[in-house]
Amino acid sequence: MEAVTNPGMTSAIHVHSGPEAWYTLAGETCLETPDGKLVGSAGGAPVIVPGGPPMLLTATGTEQRRALTLILHESSKPPTTVIHDWTPKGLCHP
Repeated sequence: MEAVTNPGMTSAIHVHSGPEAWYTLAGETCLETPDGKLVGSAGGAPVIVPGGPPMLLTATGTEQRRALTLILHESSKPPTTVIHDWTPKGLCHP
């Protein structure tokens, strides 16, 4: 899928039922999980996250974020589930 977000926009807190990988084409992305944060920026290495942990994605930087994203999951499970039982520490700042 393609993701386009403006600086400061965030995702809902969610989990994936399988690994997620994304490649940032423009802008910057910060992903917070219970293990810390991962940052993807245009031209940088892809970001790969295992399925299972809760996460919050924030479009950081000063320009619109554009990324190509892939979530590998079993067809019998939803790729993404919004959750409400984890609170991020605020490691990603727009």
